[in-house]
Amino acid sequence: MNSLITVNIKLAGLKSFITRILEFIITAAFAVIILLTISLVILRYGFNSSIIIGNELMEYLFIYTTAFGAAVSLSRHDHIKIDFFILKLHGVIRMIIDILGQLMIAGINLVIMYLSFPWIHVVGSSESPVMRIPMSFIQIAIPIGCGLAALYALMNVITIYTEATPPPASHASGRRGKSE
Repeated sequence: MNSLITVNIKLAGLKSFITRILEFIITAAFAVIILLTISLVILRYGFNSSIIIGNELMEYLFIYTTAFGAAVSLSRHDHIKIDFFILKLHGVIRMIIDILGQLMIAGINLVIMYLSFPWIHVVGSSESPVMRIPMSFIQIAIPIGCGLAALYALMNVITIYTEATPPPASHASGRRGKSE
């Protein structure tokens, strides 16, 4: 039992570390998006001018914040889900349903990640129209985000299992403790 607790603690620490890094990146990207938006509006309507790369940079930052934000929401179990019936389940059935759901999320994200690389190889060599950077630098956000989401889903599977595992039988009474 102590090994399950240790695994769960280490996993929670790893998940927290990765999430903090992603949240910092997302926050910084949103800060740049907000500053660019305000600057572009002021420049456009106040001075009849613009920042040449502004709109394109905002679009690309939004792509990254969406890809990383989806993974972070999965880490908190805030992803899109309809759990009305699942919340009514308890015990082993609930654990199995939760684990299957997380495995399906991981599987879908791994398939998208896998299929993204050939797509990026074919269309990623073109350059962005204004910034003139290879589109592969932008498109790589998709497999990175999907890989992170799959990682979080697999970590969630381990967490669900370790938290639902009942304590060992009591040596004095020979009965199992309550697991619910």
